[in-house]
Amino acid sequence: MNRKTIGITAGILLALSVSAYMGLTIYIENDAQGRIQNWANHTGRISEITYESLDVGLFSKTIQVSQVSIRIKDVNSPVAIDRLILHSFDTKFDSMNEIPSFMHVEIQGIHISPNNSLMKGISPVLAQLGYADIAASVEYAYIYEPIKKDMEIKQLCISVADMGKVEVWARINSLDLAALKAVPDNPLSLIALIQAVAISGITLDYQDNSLTKRLIELGARQSGQSFEQFISGITEKLNSEIQRQNQPVVKDILLSFQKFIINPGHIKVASHSPLPVPLLTLLMESDPNERIRMLNISVD
Repeated sequence: MNRKTIGITAGILLALSVSAYMGLTIYIENDAQGRIQNWANHTGRISEITYESLDVGLFSKTIQVSQVSIRIKDVNSPVAIDRLILHSFDTKFDSMNEIPSFMHVEIQGIHISPNNSLMKGISPVLAQLGYADIAASVEYAYIYEPIKKDMEIKQLCISVADMGKVEVWARINSLDLAALKAVPDNPLSLIALIQAVAISGITLDYQDNSLTKRLIELGARQSGQSFEQFISGITEKLNSEIQRQNQPVVKDILLSFQKFIINPGHIKVASHSPLPVPLLTLLMESDPNERIRMLNISVD
């Protein structure tokens, strides 16, 4: 094989490689765009999603879109998002059920205008607390078994700048997501839904930034007291309740909340029930102490 033949062969191989790469890139981008739209179609009341840039991991298949604008049905203005990352999303779910069996999504930098109808009723309270613009981030991941109707919320993290961050893990049994989705159209289905649902475990972890202090300051202003007087009143009421308690677990929980109010920082509430607790039983129970016992709650 002479040099000319080698050169022609190499050129052909290079052209084929470039064409294959470009074809693969176009396919991956089209698939990514489809998955983003699929996610939007199955998330709340999103009517439109647009973005300025899209990036896809060739091996991880993680999709990242930046400078996102989301329009929600019956909402007067769009929601702006700095970055949306679709780590994983079940695209092979039963179209009749329309419930993805797993999902992991990260939404960074959510900006909602105070004039947005989503903020109706909330904006005045935020203004009283001293908040102007709110920037939030959300990350959630779950696994859902459509046959057993069991859901594990592997991660739900909501972080709001200058407020705090809350993380939730939960395992819920007999949760019919299809019925839950139909609740707005048929409220009676909510009754049947609640009767079946049971809670196997919940953990709530909260890291405060400034929200607790602002809430206490607002309460003090509204009651015409100083910050110190308002705190003292809360701790005195908790002390009275602690003294009346004859259940060590409840007493420990009240002490933990008292410490958190005096010195806001980190608090963790967890349920360690050995057996699933029916949601209807919890709702019907009027004694808060009995609810704590059923869920086997601890506070750290």
